[in-house]
Amino acid sequence: MMILVENSLYFPSHEGGTAVLCGVLLVTVIAAFVARLRFQARALASARAVARTLQDGMLRPLPSRVDGLRTEVRYRAAQPEARVGGDIYDVISTPFGVRVLIGDVMGSGMPAVGTALDALGAFRELARCEPRLPMVAQRMDAALARRKGSEDFVTALLLGLSADEGRAELVCCGHPPPLLIRGRRATYVDALPPSPPLGLFGLQDEWCRSSTVPLALGDRLLLYTDGVTEARDTVGTFYPLADRAVALYDPDPGVFLDAVSADLGRHAKGRINDDVALLLIDYGDIRAQGEQLRSQSPQLIRTEDIQPVEDVRPI
Repeated sequence: MMILVENSLYFPSHEGGTAVLCGVLLVTVIAAFVARLRFQARALASARAVARTLQDGMLRPLPSRVDGLRTEVRYRAAQPEARVGGDIYDVISTPFGVRVLIGDVMGSGMPAVGTALDALGAFRELARCEPRLPMVAQRMDAALARRKGSEDFVTALLLGLSADEGRAELVCCGHPPPLLIRGRRATYVDALPPSPPLGLFGLQDEWCRSSTVPLALGDRLLLYTDGVTEARDTVGTFYPLADRAVALYDPDPGVFLDAVSADLGRHAKGRINDDVALLLIDYGDIRAQGEQLRSQSPQLIRTEDIQPVEDVRPI
């Protein structure tokens, strides 16, 4: 290496030249590393922006009241950095009353996100134009079954509630049953017979049926995904949702769901490996300005109290 010093030439030693070269290489490596970090930061920011857009389209905030019903929802994706997952939900005011959806996409990655968006889009359209709740499920199934190149399906629970009727109509498509909370009692509503998950109706030649559940003023329906009931503690015990819902009851639906969500996290010691969705429908004042329901027994609802109301053949 040759260096010009005060109009004269200086030839450094071999060791000195090596040191200078190593310094140049080190600076180059550091600059490349910093550039890579900046690129990764921009990519992460872009991915988060996409995730926020997806969340806004999939899991939009619910109004606190829908046609007199009080609604609250709590959602947590399995991955700490994720904003969207496989659980879906919505509550819509329609000409046929309030209609509710909660579901869980059986799949992973972007195809599952696509399935979730398709299921929500179909529900939001059909809930407003299809008078019969079982047909909403049938047509949602048909929409998902037509998707090419996807084997994902959706377990779902559809509810229909009306301000002038003291009941809820249910269609269960392979999803866990809702929890009916009445005072200091809680029980799982047996919405039998269930239909297959959405996207799989074609596997069975069975009718899609709905059932009804009588509701009294003050009743609550807690809808959830299996990430709640399948959460385990350190010894493998599943989360006892019904027992905890009674123990943590609060007149304020938001405070109640906050307590259940926090209690679930404590039970699992923070190790929740599935998406979690809790959706509460409070029937406290939906008929406050209408005819009052006759008093209901506080006893747990029995299977024989649930009446099938409609059959719809698969299409």
